[in-house]
Amino acid sequence: MATPPQIVLRKGRARPLWFGHPWVYANAIARTDGEPAAGDVVSLVDHDGRLIGRGFYNPRSQIPIRLCTRADEPVDAAFFRKRIQRARAARSRLGLPSESTTAYRLINSEGDDLPGLVVDVYGDAAVAQVTTLGIANRRNEIFDALEAELPIKTLFEISPASYAELEGFAPASRVARGAQRTSIPVLENGIALEVEPLSGQKTGMFIDQRETRARVGTLARGARVLDVYAYAGGFALAAARGGAAAITAVDSSARAVARIEAHAAQNGAKIGAVEADAFRYLETTTPKSFDLIVIDPPKFARARKDLEAARKGYERLNALALQAAAPGAVLVTCSCSQNVDAETFERIVAAGAKQAGREVRIFERRGPAADHLLPPGFTEGQYLKVLFCYVV
Repeated sequence: MATPPQIVLRKGRARPLWFGHPWVYANAIARTDGEPAAGDVVSLVDHDGRLIGRGFYNPRSQIPIRLCTRADEPVDAAFFRKRIQRARAARSRLGLPSESTTAYRLINSEGDDLPGLVVDVYGDAAVAQVTTLGIANRRNEIFDALEAELPIKTLFEISPASYAELEGFAPASRVARGAQRTSIPVLENGIALEVEPLSGQKTGMFIDQRETRARVGTLARGARVLDVYAYAGGFALAAARGGAAAITAVDSSARAVARIEAHAAQNGAKIGAVEADAFRYLETTTPKSFDLIVIDPPKFARARKDLEAARKGYERLNALALQAAAPGAVLVTCSCSQNVDAETFERIVAAGAKQAGREVRIFERRGPAADHLLPPGFTEGQYLKVLFCYVV
């Protein structure tokens, strides 16, 4: 086995990495021994020369090293096969897939020691989202391993242009292997859905909210429900399954509204789908007219410079939603902005309540579904915040 080039950390910068953090920031590096190329595997050692692990190297990034192993081992085809086997075992232990749920996350990047790779399984298909050069350079070995380990007929690849440009590889949105098709039928908690990997958001579906959607269903019986930023109607469908009295689903995309209507018909659900901007819709909604409101907006803060504008946007959105909430209603409010931490988000919701002249009490806090594994202490990966609030 050839010895990879070696990256040496500055004194005092190894502690988070010894305790499981998977990222090395540029300002933590003391020197580079050897001449690694972007995308190469490098060894990482502390100031005293002790091996911390190995990872993918890219000097273009503010995170030049992303660890994929803590062992002195080659990162080759056998390595990827073992990682995917381990990930399958973990999901199996979590009960995925099951008779009622055939859409789940198999690989969650750093959570499965494959930084820059997300793999979502949709029935007899899988979608690989590639966001780092190290993974992009090893597509073939990874795709071979996925085909060997999964009973899939189609393997899609999605490489978002924003990540590809930053990392230095060509973006892709394609059927990488297997049967050519555009949509895949799946089940989520017994609800039938059609996933479109090459034309939908993320890998085609927001799998991270699966367990929260099920929880919303348990609170929906007899309720007048409003699902804002509804996308494919996941929360609305869960509410219908839970026995909601009336359901309105709002999205600004005509395509999303069409998908909501198709999913409602497929599941025998009655959902009023509305094409409208979320803010404009809430501004004209009859006050205190809903018993259960879900607001699950897209990322408002993509970078730290966006934080103040995002704070104002979330505050206004929550205020408008609370104006539409009847006394005793439940507000389920979400943020997927990594730059808005949990404490900040709770303060935003409190400010929105004050703006609306309402009071709320948080009774439940949630994050991504259980199949979104993360290393302990990796706060950078803790992006999704969900608050269940009782409206006084």
